[in-house]
Amino acid sequence: MCGIAGLHHPDAAARAAAVGAMLEAIRHRGRDDTGIWTGPGCALGHVRLSIIDLGDGGHQPMGNEDGSVQIVFNGEIYNYRKLRDALQAKGHTLRGGSDTEVIPHLYEEYGPAFVERLRGMFAIALWDAKRRRLVLARDRAGKKPLFYAPVPGGIAFASEMKALFTVPGVDTDIRADAIDDYLSFGAVPGDETVYRGIRRVPAAGMVCVEGAGAPAAARYWSPAFLPKLRLSREEAVDGVLERLRRAVALRLRSDVRVGCFLSGGIDSGLVTALAAEASAAPLRTYSIGFADDAFDERGAAAEVAARFGTDHVELTVEPAVAAEIPHIVGHFDEPFSDPSMIPSFAVSRLAAADVKVVLNGDGADELFAGYRHFIAARSAHMADRLGAAALRPLFARLAGALPAPADGRTPYQFLHRFLRVLAANDAERFLVLTGDRLNRAEKAWLYGDRAPGGGVRDSAQHFLNAADAAVLGPVDVTSLRDFRLLLGSEHLVKMDMASMAATLEARSPFLDQELIEFTMRLPERHKLSGRTTKPLLRTLAARMLPHSVATAPKRGFEVPLQRWMERDMNAMLRESVLDAGSYAMNNFDPARVRALIDRPATMDAKRWSGIAWMLLCLEFWHQGHRARRRSGADLSIPAAPAAPEIRVA
Repeated sequence: MCGIAGLHHPDAAARAAAVGAMLEAIRHRGRDDTGIWTGPGCALGHVRLSIIDLGDGGHQPMGNEDGSVQIVFNGEIYNYRKLRDALQAKGHTLRGGSDTEVIPHLYEEYGPAFVERLRGMFAIALWDAKRRRLVLARDRAGKKPLFYAPVPGGIAFASEMKALFTVPGVDTDIRADAIDDYLSFGAVPGDETVYRGIRRVPAAGMVCVEGAGAPAAARYWSPAFLPKLRLSREEAVDGVLERLRRAVALRLRSDVRVGCFLSGGIDSGLVTALAAEASAAPLRTYSIGFADDAFDERGAAAEVAARFGTDHVELTVEPAVAAEIPHIVGHFDEPFSDPSMIPSFAVSRLAAADVKVVLNGDGADELFAGYRHFIAARSAHMADRLGAAALRPLFARLAGALPAPADGRTPYQFLHRFLRVLAANDAERFLVLTGDRLNRAEKAWLYGDRAPGGGVRDSAQHFLNAADAAVLGPVDVTSLRDFRLLLGSEHLVKMDMASMAATLEARSPFLDQELIEFTMRLPERHKLSGRTTKPLLRTLAARMLPHSVATAPKRGFEVPLQRWMERDMNAMLRESVLDAGSYAMNNFDPARVRALIDRPATMDAKRWSGIAWMLLCLEFWHQGHRARRRSGADLSIPAAPAAPEIRVA
């Protein structure tokens, strides 16, 4: 796992120092080695976390036999041995044992279509000197990030935006539409970022620059839910197990020790079970928890660890973690508010103390209908077919007339929220079902007369394709949207940034290409049964995990956010968001910001806490952005506190 950076520019050969500055900004992604290559038209840089081929054979940038193709690469190619054998049979000379080395030779054989043969997680920058072609590419799920920005005479690119902040000429003015999107999703989704001049290479996407031409983006893969496989439920379970076992085994390949994140749920439990089965030595597992029992899954994690004899380590996240939040939020380079970033940073730091690689359960909920909102989406779809769509105004009035729920998850809270689901159109329904942040009307209210010149963006309509719902059933369409937005824009971003901040590689067996493509094409009835989430994985869990873990309801990687916003961090919330110089007070209606922070009587406590947290994270990001713009230096990562308020229990 590594960090990459570079410049495509006529004078690139003289700009090694600029690439060096970019690499220093992302040094946390790889502390084992540094490499820079320059040639006419392109400069490539790399910081390395050594995982496979620990010696000089894994040094990057890396080229083909004559040096005409050069690459820098971040990630892992799990089928590299098979690719290596095929390339050698075609006459290519590969000297080392690194997975990276197959890439320039694959490109020689297949051109830009080389990426379609890669099975893994990756961000790649490739320079073809003969054709004066730059190729930027990302893996299918979007596990590994890659950004690019136009600069005078060319483009700059890097694993993280903080590297681009060091490059003169990158436009970091804020996009108003991106703030609108953040207020709805809690992150900035899509190919654009919060900055006018910085773009993301899309997941399953490739950006090519030919000569002095403009960057051209395209996708080489798309999720396919059709045609459906004709399998019994038992065949589906066996098929999932076969592919998951293979995916875990591939991700155990490493020349350094591998561990597992173990949350106490069935996803990480299954990964741990299969990793322990395939490992000759005892597996190392890592769990975090809170003093609040409602959010603490360490007991379940310990049961799984005992079952498989792992070397298990626990950590308690204390409520006083508030001191570290500005550092964590600032690390993301743009507004980001998934609260599970806090335990993710904590457990990554814990694991990085003695391993370089961990396996996790990311992707299982999105692919196997693991969230409760799958049940609600299916119920709402059935209600619409019975005529509920014509009664949306009535449901809206009813939800508005009923008292707002006072506490977190209660039957009344679920009823109240489901009424709002029935009142929403297809796109806004996704917002209510997932983050439940602000829809277009609520954003317009918050802006008041300060709305951007182009009006408030309907973010849900902008990012959700209504045609999906016309072709796919409610389970599949929810899975597709979760895969693209919830997973791609939030969960994978969170895990990459948290793990790489600790110089740790995180691998996700559930996001194996073979398993993704098999699972998506399973019949909906296999993926959601009655009111039981992810029944296929629960069947596997019943075979392999302790009964209490296999049958436990999903809780997720949650934090006691409502208590934090109401009590532990309320003073920080008010001091930051209501400050006269804050982003919120200068871009939204100040009186309405105050009303929102005070919690409107019509808003339930759980929803309010998420929105309040989102505004707090927006402010911490903006403080770093403003400081960087004032100084002209890379201040995107605020210094961590001298004594982090996270301790090992």
